[in-house]
Amino acid sequence: MSAMKIKSTEKLLTILLLLIAVGALTIHPAQEVSMSTLGGDKVDTFLNIVSYFILFYFISLYWKGFIYVITKSPLEFFLLTIVIFSILWSEDLNSTLKDIKGLIRIYFIAIYLAMRYPLREQMRLIAWALGVAALLSMIFSAFIPGYIHQSPELVNMWSGIFGHKNELGYMMAWSAGVFLHLALSSHQYRWLMWALCGISICLIILSRSTTSLTILLAMILFLPFYKLLKKTNYKLQVIMMTSALMLLIIFSILLLNNAETVVGTSGKDLTFNGRSDLWGLVISKILERPWLGYGFSGFWTSNTASNLRATYDWASNAHNGFLELLLELGLLGFLTFAAGFVRFFVMALTRIISVAKKPEDYWPMQMLLIIVIVNFSEARLLTPSWNWLMYVTTSLSLTLEYQRNHKNILVD
Repeated sequence: MSAMKIKSTEKLLTILLLLIAVGALTIHPAQEVSMSTLGGDKVDTFLNIVSYFILFYFISLYWKGFIYVITKSPLEFFLLTIVIFSILWSEDLNSTLKDIKGLIRIYFIAIYLAMRYPLREQMRLIAWALGVAALLSMIFSAFIPGYIHQSPELVNMWSGIFGHKNELGYMMAWSAGVFLHLALSSHQYRWLMWALCGISICLIILSRSTTSLTILLAMILFLPFYKLLKKTNYKLQVIMMTSALMLLIIFSILLLNNAETVVGTSGKDLTFNGRSDLWGLVISKILERPWLGYGFSGFWTSNTASNLRATYDWASNAHNGFLELLLELGLLGFLTFAAGFVRFFVMALTRIISVAKKPEDYWPMQMLLIIVIVNFSEARLLTPSWNWLMYVTTSLSLTLEYQRNHKNILVD
C-alpha cells in the first residue's frame, strides 16, 4: 500500500468513527414510537464493536502519540482518572461500570483526532458526519412515518434520526455552526456548505428546540464581535469577552424561561417544567456528599435518588450539566473540570487574538458557547456524547497547538 492510500484509508476510517459517534448510523424513531434503533439493538451493538476495532487499530499504529498527548494534557487525564476511581464510592456500581466504557472510548477518540488532524481539518471531518446526520434527519422525518413526535406534549415536533426533538435540535446546532463557519471561510463547495447550514437551521426550527435556537443566535451574534477583539489591547479583550459571556448567560436564561413565547408553542415540555424546583433538590443532595459525589452515573439509578425520582418522574438527570458534575464527582471532579475549562477559554481567546484569519478559526470559542448554553438545561458535560467528544478533542487540539507554537518561539 502506498503512503497516499494509507492516508485515504485512515481518513475513511476516521469519518466512519465520527459517523458512529454522532449517531448517524443508529436511526432512532420518535421515542414514543420505539426506544430501539432501526434494525434493533443488534445494529447498535455491531456499530459499537466496529468503533472499538477502528480505535484499537489507530492506537496500535500511533501508541507513542497517544502517550505523548496524555502527558501534555494532565487535566483531562486526571478528570478521567477521577471518573474511573469513582467506582470505589459509586451508589450504583453497575451503572458506573456500564457508562465508564463509553467515556474512555470518547477520550481515546479525542486523543486520536487531536494528534492526527489540525483543527481546520477536524472541522471538515466532522462536517461529513454532521452533514450525513442532517440529511438523514430531513429524509426520515419528511417521508417516513414515526420520526415526528405524536405524544400530546410534543405533537408535530420533528425528532429526525435522534429519537427526541431536543437531541435533534442540539445536533443540528452543532451542524449549523460547523457549516456556517466553513461557508464563510472557504470558496470551495461554498454553495454546499450554505445548503447544509440551511437544512440544519430548518431542522432546528422544525424541532422547536429553544436551546438550539439560542445557540444559533449566539454564534451569529458573536461572529462580528471576534473581529473587534483583534483590534483592542489584551486587557480590554479579556474584559470584553468576560462581559459578553455574562450577557450571554443572562440572555440565555431569559430565553429559556420564556420558551413558550419565543417558539410559539402551546406549552413547555418536560425539559423545562419544574427545572428550578428540581435544581433545589439536586443541590441539597450535592451538599450531603460535597467532596466526591455519588460516583459517575451512580446517582439517578440508585436508592438515594428514589424520593427525588418519585417527585419528578421525568428526571433522569439534573437537567444542568454543571450540577450533574457536582452530583457525580463532587468538588474534586468539578474543580478539575473548571481548571480545564478556564484553560480552554484562555487558549481559544488567545487563538482568536493571535492566529485567527478566517471565521473557522473562531470555532473553538463558538464550540465553548454551544457547550455552556446546552448545559444550562441539559446534563451533557461528562457523558459519552458528541458534546463531550467535541469538548475534549478541541481542548487537546488547542493544547498541542500551544505546545507547537511555544516551541517555534523558543527556536526563533
